[in-house]
Amino acid sequence: MRFRYIVGFAVLLASTPALAQVIVTTPNNDAVQHHYQAEQERATGRQEMRAAHENAAVGNYAAAAQDQAAAHENWHAAHHEEHAARRDSGPVVVQLGQ
Repeated sequence: MRFRYIVGFAVLLASTPALAQVIVTTPNNDAVQHHYQAEQERATGRQEMRAAHENAAVGNYAAAAQDQAAAHENWHAAHHEEHAARRDSGPVVVQLGQ
């Protein structure tokens, strides 16, 4: 959603005749890394939950409980990574040049 506003603002500034160039950059790339790590944590959590269901289906309830707890830990870690991504995305810097 933020990207649409950035693009709209950049187009508005670029269409102004007095401006020769508009460069839109973000402060750092950490947010992308946090998003990637969150996706990895979610995928691992889904695998753990599938293993929990398989173990429960064959009657291995202790292993199913362990897998389910591990899945919840991974989803919790994914939530923290998403929070870190929002924190690190920061404001967008627009540089105007000629």
